[in-house]
Amino acid sequence: MSDKKNLIGRYPISFLFILLSLHMFLTSCADKTELPSVTSAPASDPSAHTPAVAAETANGESSDLSCAYFYFLWGAHAESNKKYSEAQEAYEKALICDPEADYVLKKLPILLIKMEKLLAAAQWLREAIKKNPNDIDNQLLLARLDVNSGDFNEAIQIYEKILELAPDNSTVRLRLGYLYSQQGRYKEGKETIKVLLIKDPSSYFALLYLARLAIQSADFDTAAVLYEKILPQHWSPELVYEMIELYGMREQYKRVEQLYASILNNDPENEQAALGRVHSLLLLDREKEALEELARIRSFSNKPTNIDLISSRIFISTRNFDKANVLLEKILAKEDSPAARYMLAVIRYEANKLEAALAHLRRITHDDEEFENSITLQTKILTELQRTPEAIALVKKLIDNPDRRQPLYYSLLASIHTNQKQIDAGHEVLKKGIELYPDNVQLFFEYGLLLEKEGKQNEAIATMEKVLELQPAHVEALNYLGYTWAENNVHLDKALEFINKAIALKPDNGFILDSLGWVYFRMGELEKAKTALERAIVLEPEDPYILEHMGDIYQAGGQKDKARDSWYKARELSKDQEMKEKIEKKIDALK
Repeated sequence: MSDKKNLIGRYPISFLFILLSLHMFLTSCADKTELPSVTSAPASDPSAHTPAVAAETANGESSDLSCAYFYFLWGAHAESNKKYSEAQEAYEKALICDPEADYVLKKLPILLIKMEKLLAAAQWLREAIKKNPNDIDNQLLLARLDVNSGDFNEAIQIYEKILELAPDNSTVRLRLGYLYSQQGRYKEGKETIKVLLIKDPSSYFALLYLARLAIQSADFDTAAVLYEKILPQHWSPELVYEMIELYGMREQYKRVEQLYASILNNDPENEQAALGRVHSLLLLDREKEALEELARIRSFSNKPTNIDLISSRIFISTRNFDKANVLLEKILAKEDSPAARYMLAVIRYEANKLEAALAHLRRITHDDEEFENSITLQTKILTELQRTPEAIALVKKLIDNPDRRQPLYYSLLASIHTNQKQIDAGHEVLKKGIELYPDNVQLFFEYGLLLEKEGKQNEAIATMEKVLELQPAHVEALNYLGYTWAENNVHLDKALEFINKAIALKPDNGFILDSLGWVYFRMGELEKAKTALERAIVLEPEDPYILEHMGDIYQAGGQKDKARDSWYKARELSKDQEMKEKIEKKIDALK
């Protein structure tokens, strides 16, 4: 075997390539730049073409391309071995050899990002973009850095410039639409993304982004239409779950159940979807089907005890206490389940075995998931046993412990005081709770209701407005304010806006539809008022307040017989003597 063959046999080709590169480097740029100490040989693709030995830059300056390429290989090898400082030094030396080396200019900012030198990377990219304003790759990278740092305005400006250069770049268009939405610029976001539909009316990502934009701008009807358009051609569990969230928020549980069923058609043992379907069936009052589904789930579930607990809750909700009791006792025979104890306490409470209920509740500890429920039921039982001081002491003990206090306990204690006609004490408790939990929506909402109950309506309105500051989509607060303004015949345009927002969230809520009808009534739009109230009555046929309003609208429209019929029914259903007398006066006035 020749010496040449021995040489090739002893060293890999990549090493020979490095030797050749080193030779070229030593003969071309040894005098220009000091060679760093060799710690390891660069590992790079030996098939890559080595650039020409020398060239001129755009400014006419001489550049050494082989020197630049050698350092580039060196840097790439160091980077692949996560020796980022060494790689940065090599890339920078490559640029000394050839300031126009595009392959290095692309690498360096990415390396800086890997080194978490984000400001340096951004500055590097900005300088590179100044030199070459048409380099889309650098602009995309800089925009991503701006987004990650929260500088949406800068990112938006970059994406807008990119679209000027490449108006058909769908990825950039989608990102720009998203950023507009993050700034509340929903109209601009929608218009930006809609351009994609001109070229492809069935574009999955465009339709999906538009649906999400519609949700962000509270246009839930449009969102639903868009999702339904996407679903047949692009069905996926992820898309279905996204739709479930929308329809669940709007209380459209029939569609929710259908969507869960579509997942189960493809994956019958998907326990998450199966339990979701059970939940939706319960909300539709289809308990029998829910129990049948639970029995099916139990056959493949890894946690049959959890399935039995859910079945027990259904039995309790349908007042089938004996079946629930059997299941729960079996669970407790095997393990000390706080959830089983809580439900057994509920069963004992319903059977008026109050001490037995308390015995179960007291065995539920602070670390158990059912603890807050157990405290709520304990206070209820103690109050019914006329042991109110004991109930107060129980809750105060929790409130006085900084490690255990919760907003719920302030609500409970305030409720105990107000039920005992201790209104001032209830006020103080809620105020203290709000002071400790200034972002707790429920405490503010309950405080507003208490103020309304006391007749302090202006303060109640201000408190409900605070609720909406904290949670703009709080349906009950929107409904309260809209109805209250309509009742007082003030701010009717704003009242209509708030009620429409509430309806968008809960389109099948009869009480919100009643508020809508009452707003229209105050605005003098009797036909719209009548349509809204008729829908409300279909949903809540035995609510006396809705029936009274329906009678008022019939009477205003000259339909006296229909008005009388609605008022008669409202009077029969009302349990409030003052309301009965008010309705009686209306009926008498017709005579």
